[in-house]
Amino acid sequence: MIEIIYVGKKPWTRDNVAGSGKAWDGPGDVQEVTENQAKVLLKYPDQWALANEKDAEKVGGPVTVAVTDTQTGVTTDVPATVLAKPYEKMNKAELVTFGASIKLALDPAMSKKAMIDAIEEAQKGPEPLQPGVAP
Repeated sequence: MIEIIYVGKKPWTRDNVAGSGKAWDGPGDVQEVTENQAKVLLKYPDQWALANEKDAEKVGGPVTVAVTDTQTGVTTDVPATVLAKPYEKMNKAELVTFGASIKLALDPAMSKKAMIDAIEEAQKGPEPLQPGVAP
């Protein structure tokens, strides 16, 4: 965990960018957040800063996403920028990684179009029930 100090001017504030759910009780208050959350918060130096400079090395890299391979169970950290581009611009390996990040196992032998179609279908979620129709 990384200690982040609020350096803004409000009497209190809440993390509205990194999703930590933390709130600071005015300037000088310190809260602990994860490394990725700290990386996001520190993009706003007029609001947040590191409470301990010894943590600077930990938050120096890119924001990552933990991806678990659904077949092997192995979890790896992938730079979030890899997964933040249009599906059509991803290669097949990136599509497989993106699929794993949303708990969707994609066969690397699938065509790129089939992978994109599977991802888009998975993100739609279940179809809503029609009124008066039993499931």
